[in-house]
Amino acid sequence: MKIGRKVADFGNSFNNFMVDGYYIELATNVVKISKKKAEDLLVDRISRPEDLLDRLLISTEIDGEESFYLVGQLAEDNQLANSHVNKMHDKINSPIPYISFLGAIAYYHALNAEQEDNEVEIENMSMMLPIWLLKREEKFSIAHKKMEERFIGEHKVKVLTPGMERELTITVNSAKCRNESEVARHSLKYKMVSKDQNTNVISIEKRYESERFDDYEVVLTDIGGGSTDAVRLGKGLTTPKHRDSFQVIDIEPFLGYLERFRKEKLIQYFKDLRTLEKFIVNNYKEQKYVLSNENTGEEYDFTAEIVEALKEYARILVAKILDVFIPSSTNTVLKFIYIGGEAPVLEPYIRLALLDHMSETAAKNNHFFLNDIIQNNEKEVFAPTSRTINLAALELKAIDEMKGQLA
Repeated sequence: MKIGRKVADFGNSFNNFMVDGYYIELATNVVKISKKKAEDLLVDRISRPEDLLDRLLISTEIDGEESFYLVGQLAEDNQLANSHVNKMHDKINSPIPYISFLGAIAYYHALNAEQEDNEVEIENMSMMLPIWLLKREEKFSIAHKKMEERFIGEHKVKVLTPGMERELTITVNSAKCRNESEVARHSLKYKMVSKDQNTNVISIEKRYESERFDDYEVVLTDIGGGSTDAVRLGKGLTTPKHRDSFQVIDIEPFLGYLERFRKEKLIQYFKDLRTLEKFIVNNYKEQKYVLSNENTGEEYDFTAEIVEALKEYARILVAKILDVFIPSSTNTVLKFIYIGGEAPVLEPYIRLALLDHMSETAAKNNHFFLNDIIQNNEKEVFAPTSRTINLAALELKAIDEMKGQLA
């Protein structure tokens, strides 16, 4: 089985992949278990490849020893599944990105390969690293190389899920690691468009709505669950000028803050961080947080507590960002664009917090979220959202570099 391109966004809550244009989302739950536990595990036998994503039980050789893993949904109830979620997660050394990569390819293979085909060849793979990991090294290229070397070459994985058992050999011919957050500028400047619904050919077109930034430097602020990183771009969303253009915002990770809030205020209602996170994600658009107990019919209204917590985090975040990029002495006008998985949840409270530092006009003219910029176009392929903009940019770059390839 041949794959032309695979792009990966290894997040704190979810790992998102595009495999030749096919989108896969895996929760970052990865739990190592013993061989005996793997053999004793009661996993339902499945016959449909589509069901494998929620029942991934795999093994691979790590440091010369076969290791067994629950991946994604199957691992969710394990107490160790979310131990990394609320921390700054070292994706260069952690096994989670690598095991998730194997799981995603195993799933894609089950969906698309012939039964007897147990070899997968990936021509080009792209991934990225957050700014805090890049700045840990003397040069960004050192971190890039470490990440690329994790994936280039041959990998073996056994799928142990009953009904889907097989052993795969995966070969990655080339890998490219980019700068997370900064790479998102490509999805602000360009879009992927399907010219003909009857073919899979994708063209890259300029996104004219981004012309409003042609005369301004822009700070892209990427609010993730594990860290908030920001990068100051050149005018017209061009390449950052120097290393100091990349900044890690010195604030408690959002999911760490949420976990502390859960333990202090809501521990009897939410068994773990991921349960609370899902509850907020499912309700943030209405800004009403009412928990229903389906067993008793009781309802618990946590709107006041959760809104206050989100307001407080946004207040601290805005103050930290402005302190880094807008010293009191400067007259340079900067534009700010807020992206990342947590940006939509915090959006109304960030807009409110900005008014503590500037007029309503200045906030409206200089601070933007993705829905202020991206216009809906039915011909656009994989239009970016706050959570997927980095992945969409990787896909766009991969297509651009493989000119003439099919999606």
